[in-house]
Amino acid sequence: MAAGSSAGNSGLIVPSHSIPLASPGVISKGLRWLLDPSSPFYVKPRLSGELASWLRLFLSAARHGPMERSAGILAYLTLESALEYEKLIPRERIKCHYLQRGMLGLYTTNKGLAEGVAEAELMRRHGIRSTNLEPDEILKIEPSIAPDVKGGVLFETDSNLEPTELMRGLASRVVAMGGAIEARREVTSITTCGRRISGVTAVGARYRPNEVVLAAGSWSPEIGRHMRLRLPVQPAKAYSITITADNWGWRPEIPIMAHEARAALAPMGAYIRMAGTLELGGMNTRIDWRRIRAIVAGIGRFLTVPSGVEIGHEHVWCGLRPCTPDGLPMVGRSNSFENLIIATGHAMIGMTLGPITGRLVSQLAMGDEPEMNIAPLDPDRFS
Repeated sequence: MAAGSSAGNSGLIVPSHSIPLASPGVISKGLRWLLDPSSPFYVKPRLSGELASWLRLFLSAARHGPMERSAGILAYLTLESALEYEKLIPRERIKCHYLQRGMLGLYTTNKGLAEGVAEAELMRRHGIRSTNLEPDEILKIEPSIAPDVKGGVLFETDSNLEPTELMRGLASRVVAMGGAIEARREVTSITTCGRRISGVTAVGARYRPNEVVLAAGSWSPEIGRHMRLRLPVQPAKAYSITITADNWGWRPEIPIMAHEARAALAPMGAYIRMAGTLELGGMNTRIDWRRIRAIVAGIGRFLTVPSGVEIGHEHVWCGLRPCTPDGLPMVGRSNSFENLIIATGHAMIGMTLGPITGRLVSQLAMGDEPEMNIAPLDPDRFS
């Protein structure tokens, strides 16, 4: 439980991040970023037909029209999830250092600030509140900002938490309510009969399910191949660094996003966590220390980073984020099997989108009409 990206992420609940990865801004930085191993978004060159197909679909989605449509859908989903967290955490009495103070976006270049203000305005049109700030206003919120900071945006609808504690708290509530969580049951085969999944075999167990939910993150395509499904989800490696606030020397009162560095710093109880970068490099979790150094150096351009802090292997985590080409998750019933629901492809905002995804999946599993039109999330939309 909580062994993957649901534990090592930055713990941010971010309606402000409703602009998909597939956007014109990424393409404009493409040649400069995509082949630079220390850049925020890196594609590791390799011979892969699946990656080539994914990149073709990604390029098609990274235009203003598709991006704005996807942003509107993601804004609705993220806001609904944020509201669900507000009810879920106190109702289930989960202790996870949940803070509703917003998030501070910082910008060190005039171009970056203009991009940030434009993105904030787009998000405001979809109900995501924010306030533009001058450097002197930012200093009142976070005194440790660097002199180079040109301005910022306070995203008021954002919040943060400690993801491992959240996941363990949720798991304990499931068990207390009579549910069963069987960890380390690796799925080895899936049996189908016509348009139904008739059996799922795992290590030491065999199940005959009424409903199956495929929610395996970056491993969803591999499991899907047992059922001859093709799910265009690419694993994107991301990193985080966790250090005690005492060793760091100070603790931010609010999560901070360093815009041009595409890196975040967030308080987590007695710890702080830095996170950032995406690397399309296949299914591997090898640590690339160039990318770790890039995160720390990037944050150092925005904030006063203490000297003498040593970052070792025990502080570093990396995990795989499941990315679809258009930036929208896959949530819905499969056209191939009537008792299969797919829920994957949440990219960098899986923690944010967890509650609304769970709600939609439960509505589908119970035979109810989903609360929203989920056609844009159709798992078969790339077929």
